[in-house]
Amino acid sequence: MAPAAGHSIPDGQDGVIVATSIHVGKHEAYVADFVRRNRGQLERLPSAFVSVSMAAHGDEPSAESYVAKFEEETGWRPRHVAMFGGALLYSQYNFLKRQLMKKIVKDKGSRDLDTSRDYIYTEWDGVKHFTEEFPEGITVAGSQQAGRAE
Repeated sequence: MAPAAGHSIPDGQDGVIVATSIHVGKHEAYVADFVRRNRGQLERLPSAFVSVSMAAHGDEPSAESYVAKFEEETGWRPRHVAMFGGALLYSQYNFLKRQLMKKIVKDKGSRDLDTSRDYIYTEWDGVKHFTEEFPEGITVAGSQQAGRAE
């Protein structure tokens, strides 16, 4: 069973990052439900969408199409979008999923077929850069709103 997202964004938040991964060609349904329920608040606050997928590691057009589909399904057009490669965690998959993932990876031309090990594709410098820059945008947005209130 998929984890349940909270029903709303807690009060007093300066910004929101919504992050989810791709499984079987789709972002997690519970995250899409959360975004639909909170779209108005996500549009008012500084917000970002982070998509984690195997496609983000070498197949940018496919990664972008996943994001476009998520935006279409939820109606949310995040101001900031980041796409990061995920991981191929053979050691955590059951037999059937391990074989399915191996076939998908092989069909894409990858040589990462050794199911006795995991493969991490996340570009951690990019994640670090994103997580350092996003709060700076919140500070700038807050300063601009404070300037309007004066």
